Amino acid sequence: MAARVNYSGANWTVIIEDLADAVAEKRRAQVALVLGRLLPKGYSRESFAGKKANTLDQARIAELVRFIEAGQKVLKVPGVAFGLVQDGKIVFADGLGTKELRTGDRPDAGTLFMVASNTKAMTTLLLARLVDEHRMTWQTPVTTLLPSFRLGDAETTRSVLVKHLICACTGMPRQDLEWIFEYGNIMPASSLSLLGTMRPTSKFGELFQYSNLMAAAAGYTAAYVLYPQMEPGAAYDRAMQSYVFDPLQMNATTFDFKRALSGDHATAHSPDVDGNPAKALTAINDAVIPLRPAGGAWSSVRDMLK
Repeated sequence: MAARVNYSGANWTVIIEDLADAVAEKRRAQVALVLGRLLPKGYSRESFAGKKANTLDQARIAELVRFIEAGQKVLKVPGVAFGLVQDGKIVFADGLGTKELRTGDRPDAGTLFMVASNTKAMTTLLLARLVDEHRMTWQTPVTTLLPSFRLGDAETTRSVLVKHLICACTGMPRQDLEWIFEYGNIMPASSLSLLGTMRPTSKFGELFQYSNLMAAAAGYTAAYVLYPQMEPGAAYDRAMQSYVFDPLQMNATTFDFKRALSGDHATAHSPDVDGNPAKALTAINDAVIPLRPAGGAWSSVRDMLK
């Protein structure tokens, strides 16, 4: 059960979702499409077709900073760091607010944030590098690269090609609670074994269904191709360092939580019972370490701009 409230002018729109968890997960993309069409009266989508981007001069950058600061205030976000690129050049890279409410220290372009699911794009880049090196293709069956790869359905297992690991289109459900509730007991290899307990909830290619476990399998498949004798997590870390971070000179980006937390980093915050920002428990972030190809990277604006 969930409730959403939208407000515009004098009008309120209340949406109540009464769905079983399994149905909600399966139909999340379709529900999002419906809710995305609940727009204010008179709304028309702006088109940028044929328009030339304005030059990001100091006046426009200052206006954007003011906009983000106003958004921070409304949404009660403690700290933000962001960068702007125009014509291949960095025209702004800095932070606003605070890294941690207790200290009041401002983040900047070098402050590490946990970049969460942006890690999936980096993992996909690793796959692409291996495709470029002809170590595999996007059409290669995953089972020929990672023999231990198994889903709860044999036909689906056979059908999964490399490109399907990161397309969210295999019919496999999200089922994050399986690995979250195994917090502290799960390792990269055992995280992959969870896939073998899950069966598809839709036909192959029928629906978009987000899957952290499949994205993790993408990273560990690439790691196995490169370093089959290593532990999957260590192999993935080494692969990302060699094939993504080092070539791009992303010198601060890391999967090492201890390293990130011992240096210049932004602390996790979440709303308290009254809706005000408060320092958050980090367990939900720590829980992704065994599945880090899906969301375990720490990075800075300076590195992400690269």
